[in-house]
Amino acid sequence: MKLILAIAALTMAAGPALAQCGGCPGAAGCGAGQTMSLKLVAVSGDTFDVGRMVGKHPLVLFVAGTDKASKAAAVAIQKAFVAPGQTAKYVGFFNAGMKATKTVARGWKLGYPVLSDPDKKAMAWLSTDTVPYAVFVNAAGQVVRTETRVTEANVAEGVMALAQSTKKLTDPVCGMTVTRADAAGSTAYQGKTYYFCSKVCKDSFTKDPQKYLAQ
Repeated sequence: MKLILAIAALTMAAGPALAQCGGCPGAAGCGAGQTMSLKLVAVSGDTFDVGRMVGKHPLVLFVAGTDKASKAAAVAIQKAFVAPGQTAKYVGFFNAGMKATKTVARGWKLGYPVLSDPDKKAMAWLSTDTVPYAVFVNAAGQVVRTETRVTEANVAEGVMALAQSTKKLTDPVCGMTVTRADAAGSTAYQGKTYYFCSKVCKDSFTKDPQKYLAQ
């Protein structure tokens, strides 16, 4: 089940799923399975509803200002964005008006979608008061990593975590293909972690791991 849009869970570094309505679980108008809308205008003139992207694509979401630290972080994100083999969608939210946002997008040579957000809606949406701030969300709508120190190294680690969360794995009990994101459970045995399609398979493995590893 794809759980979408976050937000109390975003302070955790790995594993949490984005809740249904960011910042307003259970609030009026937030029905089951709904995604909170976050519509902002990019420097290209396009309107992005970022909330609708959650649970559909791997995402790298980045919140920034126009200061020196934000520039370094934005450039680190850009280097990951242009790296070969990218499958994630990148979105940058800048806490500035359109004119200033266009200036930094051009001046910092950013190729990913850059959205003007003078009212800091994205920060509220992501429940963060930190800038710069990066969130890595897999295609199942789960946050696999967050970063408040956005550097080339930890952005690369975040992108790698996204890729690993969708890696195909085999349930050792029934042989079903699962991923870390959709596995019903996992357990460590002799230094290796095994993932399962159901609690039944996990419990069977836990009772007698060698029975299944010998198959």
